[in-house]
Amino acid sequence: MDGILLVDKPAGITSHKVIEIIRQKLNIQRVGHAGTLDPLATGLLIIMVGKATKLSNQLISQFKTYEVTIKLFLETDTGDVTGKVVKSEKERKFEKKPIQEIIKSFDNYTYWQQPPLYSAIKIKGRKLYQYARKGIKVTVPPRQVVIKSIKLVNYEKEKNQINIIVECSKGTYVRSLVKDIAEKIGTIATVSRLRRISSGSFRIEQAIKIEEIKEEKIISLKDI
Repeated sequence: MDGILLVDKPAGITSHKVIEIIRQKLNIQRVGHAGTLDPLATGLLIIMVGKATKLSNQLISQFKTYEVTIKLFLETDTGDVTGKVVKSEKERKFEKKPIQEIIKSFDNYTYWQQPPLYSAIKIKGRKLYQYARKGIKVTVPPRQVVIKSIKLVNYEKEKNQINIIVECSKGTYVRSLVKDIAEKIGTIATVSRLRRISSGSFRIEQAIKIEEIKEEKIISLKDI
């Protein structure tokens, strides 16, 4: 069992939980994933099995594409709707064209992004979210990221929602990108929906559901 599984992760579970399920189903310990998805997020999770774990750096470094729903006028401690609301603003309506222009300004854009406090980045041997849960303030260095492409799908005025599709580099936090977009618009926002639809040459259409996982679904190394 050496190869990869393309799994469509459901909402509400961690990427690590998916790995645990696969270990139990396939009775194998050597399993890893190429890029974490938050519990809120759904979509393409590349699972490496057996000798394919050696491809980890190669697969993780690929550009990834996400469908994102942005909830305006709301800020949470985690950067998505699963977190605690820390700030809210009075609802108001924006014109679509200025929003489109602001989103377009991030297209083919390289910048230094501030990672969210609720993330798995390690500082002094501990993950950031471990500090955040205890209310401990730490200095998080920004990281350079690339927004290869981004486009507005629609702006739902009545729902105070913006839907976008973004293709970005390894290390990009969509929650931070959403915060940066909202700041340019002149408000606050949080992520209400996040779905990964591609990673490198792999697409969500190739993925299987967790209940469909079995040895026969593994893509062999020679076919990768």
